[in-house]
Amino acid sequence: MFQLVSCITEQHNWLLLLVAVCVCSAGNLAGVFMLSRARQCVRAHRNLWLAVAGTVFGGTIWATHFIAMLSYSIPVSYRLVETGLSIVVAITVSCLATFASLCSRGRQGAVVAGILLGLAIATMHAIGLSAIGSSALIEGDWATQMAAWMLGGAFGVGAMLVLVHRMTGGRLILAALLIVGAVCSHHMVSMSGLDIVPHSEAARTLTFVDRVGIAVGVCIVSSLLIATGVAALFFDRHLTDVKGLANATFEAVVMTRAGRIVHANVRFAALMGRAVTELKSQVLSDFLIDRQGSRGVLKSPDGPVPVEIVEGIIEFRGRETSVLGLRDISERLEANRQLVHLASHDPLTGLLNRRSFSSRSEEAIAEAAAGGNEVSLLTFDLDRFKSINDVHGHAQGDVILQQVADVLNASFDDGAILGRMGGDEFSVLLPGRQTFEAQQAASVFFTNFKSLFDAHDKAGALGVSVGIATSPEHGLELKQLQNNADAALYRAKSQGKGRICAFDRFLDQQLRTRRRLEEELRGAAESGQLFLLYQPIVEAVSGEPRGYEALLRWRHPTYGVLSPAVFIGAAEESGSILEIGKWVLEEACRQAVTWNDRLFVAVNVSARQLFSSDLIEHVTTALNISGLSADRLELEITETSLLEDRADVAACLEALTAPGVKLVMDDYGSGYSSITNLRRFPFHKVKIDRSYVAALDEDPVAEVVIDCALALGKSLGLTVVVEGIETEAQRTRVADKAPHQLQGFLFGRPEVMEGKISVSENEPSATHTPRPAFTMR
Repeated sequence: MFQLVSCITEQHNWLLLLVAVCVCSAGNLAGVFMLSRARQCVRAHRNLWLAVAGTVFGGTIWATHFIAMLSYSIPVSYRLVETGLSIVVAITVSCLATFASLCSRGRQGAVVAGILLGLAIATMHAIGLSAIGSSALIEGDWATQMAAWMLGGAFGVGAMLVLVHRMTGGRLILAALLIVGAVCSHHMVSMSGLDIVPHSEAARTLTFVDRVGIAVGVCIVSSLLIATGVAALFFDRHLTDVKGLANATFEAVVMTRAGRIVHANVRFAALMGRAVTELKSQVLSDFLIDRQGSRGVLKSPDGPVPVEIVEGIIEFRGRETSVLGLRDISERLEANRQLVHLASHDPLTGLLNRRSFSSRSEEAIAEAAAGGNEVSLLTFDLDRFKSINDVHGHAQGDVILQQVADVLNASFDDGAILGRMGGDEFSVLLPGRQTFEAQQAASVFFTNFKSLFDAHDKAGALGVSVGIATSPEHGLELKQLQNNADAALYRAKSQGKGRICAFDRFLDQQLRTRRRLEEELRGAAESGQLFLLYQPIVEAVSGEPRGYEALLRWRHPTYGVLSPAVFIGAAEESGSILEIGKWVLEEACRQAVTWNDRLFVAVNVSARQLFSSDLIEHVTTALNISGLSADRLELEITETSLLEDRADVAACLEALTAPGVKLVMDDYGSGYSSITNLRRFPFHKVKIDRSYVAALDEDPVAEVVIDCALALGKSLGLTVVVEGIETEAQRTRVADKAPHQLQGFLFGRPEVMEGKISVSENEPSATHTPRPAFTMR
């Protein structure tokens, strides 16, 4: 120990020794970082980094030894061969150590690498000492030399064991310090056991300045070696990472200079079907075509690839270079196309939806108008389609709609605009077609339609009706054409369905008026436009009133007072008859409760009301609200309402008569005059149709019918009423037959009973009919 301390303090120049330690620390730290890089990089580059790390370790060991020997106080000289051999051996054995650290995993590999690193230090030191053999006599203690060898190996093994598992920053620094300890301890311990006696006078010519100069030169050389390794590490970490990042990205990246490719990533090369080396120096415009701003198309071997382009400028290899990121947007464009298609087309049939059809049609109509051409609109509506949904389910109904769309596509040319308006309604716009040509095109569709569905196992009864309107004859705007085509379609359905009807201004105006009345009728009761008139029903013998029949009227703001003959049919078709019938029941009962208790009120019930499950509730509610006795209410039912033999109708009539309400068969003789209905249903009264009284003077059969009806009614125990008595002669002739009650203009015209407000039947009316009064049929 005394020799070691003496060697360090007395035989070495501390300044040069400090330089040697600094060089050793810097070099070994760089070598350790390079070794960590070798473990992290891909297999293809691993051997290169192991060799670089070994070279840095070996060069550092040699430089440290050489500078430390220059700091030795005894002047010596060095032979060139041994000096050169020492650095070669140091680098070679250090490389073996670095390769061993990775080739043999775990502690065993670390121990082998540490021993080899200690061997590199020892052999280099021995060869380095032999380089001064010509200028000095060297005598040494082999025990001290062995101790130096073992101490250097121990430090080397410790350094490698530190790097066995994780290579964190702290572990790397610790390993570098242990290697510094291996180099320095070996040198100092070995030198402390040597006696060096110079015997060459030439060696004494090396002054301190010379030693410092040589040390500086060695430092510069070793620093360059270390700096080269560190620079390689820096550039590899940054450039390799950048290259890896470029290859890892999903976008194609290409670098160009003056329009030519200088570099590209693997994604771009894959799109082009070439290697990266083949793409270099190629003109980018040969691959990227149709560029417009941030969009372009790549000419790929698999076909054109639309791309989105992001471009920037960087400095690459000392020159300004353009970097283009190319993102394949094929899937995005396809997704956008599908979204646009879904937004503009019906998802079930693939035809245009209502909004898109209207937009396309308006453009076509405007274009046709500008060119002085005609355009026809065809509106299709399926007949009896609801029954398919009811019987076979909506899934089968959807299949039928798809098949109808297929027939439409096959029946019209490419210039036609086809759309589904909703439900089972379709529209087709035919640019450049007149009405006659549109009818011919519709006939072709009819033929194809029938050939498919006439033999269909689930839609054999399916039909279709078509309405046609042509511009400019039937309108200049799409909305007007649609209204007129709908009017023609409505007429086609009213004439028996399965027809093609072109718009007729006169015929369809009547239908349109009726449809408008349907809409206006919905709010007529709430707005107070509906009111009741009452016509007396008198005792045949005395002529005294026994009751009154409620007759509905509509005070229309445009057409004046309308009779039921004008609007009841529309009310039944639209379904508003149920609400109107409810109002009539409540209003008639409310007014009748203020009359003499001997008087009844008769209210007509339509077939639609009779088939409704709400009729019993409406009658009960009207009686309860008004307080009218049930036996003062008579419900008049036409014989035609009973043509359909339904058990629920019979049950309804039985329920109505249970509280005392009386049933009257109205207009007996105008229909089938079935005796079965009089026997089966609980009728209290029968009214002989007015047409027979009007024909008494002209048709002898009329009197026979009246006689038979009277006899039948009396034999069944029914009260018989004869309607239509308008003259005294008719009254006298009928009275001789002894009916129970009479009704007609002779006994009073319909009038308002409440407050005796006079509302004459002669008020302005939109209908002109020979019949003087109308009941709600």
